[in-house]
Amino acid sequence: MQSEYSDLLHYSKVRWLSAGHVFERVWQLKDEIVSFFQEKQWSVECEMLEDTAWLSDFAFFTDLLCHLNKLNVKMQGKNQFIDDIWGHIRSFKLQLVLFADQLAKNDLSHFPRLNSIAPVMKDKLRSYEDSLRRLRGEFERRFQDFSAIEKDLDVFSMPFNVDCETVKLDLQLELTELQCNTQLKQLFLNVPKLEFYKSLSKSSYPNLISHAQKVTAMFASSYICEQVFSTMKLRKSCIRNRLTDEHLTSLLRISASQFEPDYEKILEMQSQFHSSHSPS
Repeated sequence: MQSEYSDLLHYSKVRWLSAGHVFERVWQLKDEIVSFFQEKQWSVECEMLEDTAWLSDFAFFTDLLCHLNKLNVKMQGKNQFIDDIWGHIRSFKLQLVLFADQLAKNDLSHFPRLNSIAPVMKDKLRSYEDSLRRLRGEFERRFQDFSAIEKDLDVFSMPFNVDCETVKLDLQLELTELQCNTQLKQLFLNVPKLEFYKSLSKSSYPNLISHAQKVTAMFASSYICEQVFSTMKLRKSCIRNRLTDEHLTSLLRISASQFEPDYEKILEMQSQFHSSHSPS
């Protein structure tokens, strides 16, 4: 049929991002799928794909999954702390409110697939608006632990902007001193957060440093675990049948580490390089 794609994607529960891609591909090939059903004389399937109400639901859900996929991808990146993850979630919750308010005004700007089959029935739009508001409520419920520590995350992510009176007592004096230090403020803008807190004086900002250590130690995402598991699958193959658990652990530690070995220093520490060369 000279389509852009030659096949449909298959959904896999293990790859939880695949649902959005599957829906997107079906949407792009919906006309070709209808032609295929007509050729096979499958009238029931044709009627479903040509039904305006069903197609409207399908378009809305595909648009929503695309927005969710973008959020999921943002939360998978490297070198993200828990405050970065919380920022993505807060942004998406605000987007859900925006989407719901716009649907209430019959504005489909952020739902291009649904907009392509407009006009959409008013009862459908009310149903979609209600779904978005319930989804936001579900985000509030599932991530309520983040809301409980939001002030602690703000201290870590924007120490120069937070109100000192609203933070914990042991941090107030150090924060006021920090916010009046123009050199540290400039440093905070030019280096990664972790490097900034490493540069602070332990004698002047002990509580702030301790607070930063607690925040950075919080497990923000399963991305690292998934990455290490993939690395393990590459190392532990059927070809390496004599690989021990201890050796595999060492390989994973090296593969997952960001430290570069100092080979010259290691060589200098070696008095001899092979046991067979030792004097008798």
